[in-house]
Amino acid sequence: MTNPNYVDSTGLHTQSVTEIVTTLSDGFRGIYGANINLNANSPDAQMINLFAQALIDTLESIAQVYNSFNPDTAVGVVLDQRCAINGVIRKGASYTRTNVVVTTDRNVTLSGVDTNPTNPFTVQDLTGNKFALETTVSIAAGNHTLEFISVVPGQIETIPNTITVITTVTLGVTAVNNPDSAISTGQNQETDIELRLRRTQAVALPSQGYLPGLTGALLGLNNVIDVKVYENDTSATDIYGIPSHSIWAIVDGGDNTEIAQVIYNKRTAGCGMKGSVLVSLPQVNGTDFVVKFDRPVYENLYISLTIESLSPTHLIDPDYLKQIIYDQISYTIYQPADYTAITTVVKEADSYAVVISGGVSNDGITFEPFLYPASLSGRFLLSLSRINITVI
Repeated sequence: MTNPNYVDSTGLHTQSVTEIVTTLSDGFRGIYGANINLNANSPDAQMINLFAQALIDTLESIAQVYNSFNPDTAVGVVLDQRCAINGVIRKGASYTRTNVVVTTDRNVTLSGVDTNPTNPFTVQDLTGNKFALETTVSIAAGNHTLEFISVVPGQIETIPNTITVITTVTLGVTAVNNPDSAISTGQNQETDIELRLRRTQAVALPSQGYLPGLTGALLGLNNVIDVKVYENDTSATDIYGIPSHSIWAIVDGGDNTEIAQVIYNKRTAGCGMKGSVLVSLPQVNGTDFVVKFDRPVYENLYISLTIESLSPTHLIDPDYLKQIIYDQISYTIYQPADYTAITTVVKEADSYAVVISGGVSNDGITFEPFLYPASLSGRFLLSLSRINITVI
């Protein structure tokens, strides 16, 4: 008898429940005769259903194994194994990074995770989330804006003016505070869907041009949030200060050495680089090669909206809309702030809300319908304190 469950050039073929029950019923009739009682409540029909369910369970297990060989359908640990064949590793949870103003009354040296990873200078917010200083600094008396990273990875949200507790008590440090929202909010471990998409992009890198390939490789690094790579293929320095036949990579997040290694591996021979971050990499011939790139310049973005309700009985909650805007609007490197995109978010959050006027601004004074960062390396940051909503 031909096996109805098989694999051929078109894929895996398995019977449906109805087909299995029909096959088993025909078999029972062949053994016991055509007059056998196979009504749903009969003992033989119950036995057929048990056999059918056992076969369905087996076929489903076979289908899962078959599908696990395809990274587009594999899940969990098996997906990790399939992606590893292409050199793509699932990203772990990333860390929240935020600026904290540290106030001192004398000269103080504060240890960062770069030099003292086990015991850096640490602060925490009112809910107990701890943040460690990223880079060791020696500072004089005064207020100093320093960059901190969350001790625990994952999606840790920060609210302005809540990181006020000094965990590592240090002589000379009198106060800490975060006047603005986070530079970047950490993300949870990469999901199966996100990993599949990144694997698809990664295996396409060899078929892409040089710049997309470099961008994709940098985006594949752990904790890298965003990447922008510019190229000057002319024989003279361009208006943005990129030297001739050179690239300018701006990378948000990630480890300096890992970023430099990717640029070194991907850059073409003789290609120059622009950047203030310098990383020296050893070469096989014993010499060092200096890789250059930049970090984004964070710019404060102000949003102002005047809103009216379509219905006199419907009350608009400006604090709720502020939170919605903050949660759903974010900007990549040199992405313009678009006033209409913000109004769309407001309308989706509250169908009775009508935005009468408003705009975006980088100084909180002059508001425009759209706005670009001041430089190609700029990236807008939002804060609840810089979103103003007036309800009339």
